[in-house]
Amino acid sequence: MRKIVRGIAFFVAILLSGFMGFSAASEWTPRWPLQERAAPVAMQLDIDLTEPADKLHETEPEESPSPGDIEVEIIPHRREEGMPLRVLIYHTHTYEAFEPQTKGEYKPTERWRTADPEHNVTRVGSELARILRDEYGMIVVHDATAFEPPVLSTAYQRSLEMLENYMARGETFDLYLDIHRDAYAESRTGGNTAPVGDAEAAHVMFLVGKGSGTHMGQEFAQKPDWEENLSLAESITEAINSKAPGLCRPVSTKNSRYNQHVSTGALLIEVGNNMNSLDEAFASVPYIARAIAAVMYPVWLDMADHP
Repeated sequence: MRKIVRGIAFFVAILLSGFMGFSAASEWTPRWPLQERAAPVAMQLDIDLTEPADKLHETEPEESPSPGDIEVEIIPHRREEGMPLRVLIYHTHTYEAFEPQTKGEYKPTERWRTADPEHNVTRVGSELARILRDEYGMIVVHDATAFEPPVLSTAYQRSLEMLENYMARGETFDLYLDIHRDAYAESRTGGNTAPVGDAEAAHVMFLVGKGSGTHMGQEFAQKPDWEENLSLAESITEAINSKAPGLCRPVSTKNSRYNQHVSTGALLIEVGNNMNSLDEAFASVPYIARAIAAVMYPVWLDMADHP
């Protein structure tokens, strides 16, 4: 009898161990599938921006009213007759970059964006500042502060703080130019460049904010004199196209504010888009500079050696 009992117990133990073994195996996940899934993540760290990537379109966040909206004391700049223009150039979306022409041209923070000032939109601002100073005798401050970090969607709040700081120090300007790089839109007609001399130049567009937008019932505390800014933008647009037909697109007006309430003469300029090269953006800059001089200070342009 003891032998029979021991035999039954041994048989039951085998069955139980087999069942437990099957159960444990059904819950076990082998390591190799995890390693295969992790491999593409590691590969994405070295992005080849000359090839198609997951991000195919560039989007730009709009400025929205916020409860913590800074109210700026507006101090108009009064320039004495005959004195040079004072211009502030800055970049709210500082990391906007252009389509790279070679692999590894710049280190991206994400597709079409880089912190490298030699390859993002601040390089366009540097070139515009140089021409306005050297060729048209203007006093130009180029503020290359990075306003995108830590969050792109609140960049306008940080660039507004910068503008407020200049005014608090008593520094005012005739022009406040926020230079951006636009997002490519397939719906636009007429090609992505315009011929200027022997070169192809990126299209330019002025953007004027009305400050009439709302967000969750919140309005902008201060609104720009958008009609005045629109008139100036249209005049500069016309002056650009008089020398390079079709280079400047019609002025765009939107309900956002773009910090243009700080003064008349506050404009946002889109120079090219993410599918243009940096060289194509450079080709547009002399025409922007000349048009600014022609509209804002025609007497100086008459004295300068420019056609």
